[in-house]
Amino acid sequence: MSGPRWTYTPGGPFLKKNPYLAIERGAPGRIGWRIHYFDEIDSTQEAARELAAGGADQGTLVIAERQTAGRGRMGRTWHSPSGVNLYTTIILRPPIPLADVPRMSLVAGIAAAEALEREAPGIVALKWPNDLWLRGRKAGGIIAEAVTDARQNLDCVLLGIGLNINLAADDIPPDLRDKATSMRIATGHACDRIAIADSLFNLLDSRYMETLTRGFDAVRPAWERFSALTGRRIAIVDGDRRQSGVVKGIDATGALLLDIGDRLERIVAGEVSVEGAYE
Repeated sequence: MSGPRWTYTPGGPFLKKNPYLAIERGAPGRIGWRIHYFDEIDSTQEAARELAAGGADQGTLVIAERQTAGRGRMGRTWHSPSGVNLYTTIILRPPIPLADVPRMSLVAGIAAAEALEREAPGIVALKWPNDLWLRGRKAGGIIAEAVTDARQNLDCVLLGIGLNINLAADDIPPDLRDKATSMRIATGHACDRIAIADSLFNLLDSRYMETLTRGFDAVRPAWERFSALTGRRIAIVDGDRRQSGVVKGIDATGALLLDIGDRLERIVAGEVSVEGAYE
């Protein structure tokens, strides 16, 4: 690559230099080898989908300062102010069955927790299946979206990650202030977003390759180390089904293990509420 790259800013008359260019690394296949940057975009997921359809290599990612139509799990809107957080989608092309795609969000959770732990030791936790907590409040979310080909085989995974980095308390919508937080709020100081992104992509590249070569069970202890739910009583709702019990961890497939009194139940999907925490 020769010379600086500039990325078009939608809705604006100027080209904007990509501030994440300095952390691009490696060759195609490495996570973060090519970073597409936008000042404002509807959704990093949709931009990554277009790139993937055009043949973008694994490890290509999209970062946006602000999303106008960002979304999280279950189609929820993700609050996206400009210039303070990290919103990214990574294109992965793992040789795995379609049914294994949800595990990619758990792998990303490990990398995200490890990246934030460097700046905020002792206060980072993961809420199954895809939330990142700081001091018991949500500071991030992950979505692993499968894209299939005409034969319904896995073509790629769009791994979306949103992390609240320098969001101020006053910037959080009033109805979310008892549920959401950021690195700045939790640590009391502003953080370097590019440095956190660099750590995240390095750690994700390592954990992803470890999972592909050794299986999810090899990285499961790392996820368990950050688990916010293990040992806690929860209620979980999946459609019309509701169960409650004590979480015993996750198994080798990433399913939640719930002690309901007379047996362990494997939970593969559902909305979790925790006694003493936000719902």
